[in-house]
Amino acid sequence: MAKEKTKENDLTFEQSLEELEILVDKLERGQLTLDESLETFENGMKLARVCTQKLTKSERKIEKLIEKNGELRTQPFDKTE
Repeated sequence: MAKEKTKENDLTFEQSLEELEILVDKLERGQLTLDESLETFENGMKLARVCTQKLTKSERKIEKLIEKNGELRTQPFDKTE
């Protein structure tokens, strides 16, 4: 299971979103068995979580963008915030 988590986290946001769209399409076609549907749904939830985490991380980075002396600079954020 740890391998799967690492694999998902290694994907870029765009790759994760594309994989998620493929899974949604499979589910919408309605041609999967119940077990296949559940597995597909579970994988989709994992990918959605990865996308959310990547968006949140990017959002925090942007929020730390500050203007100082007319220049935009980035400031590292505290992960505990």
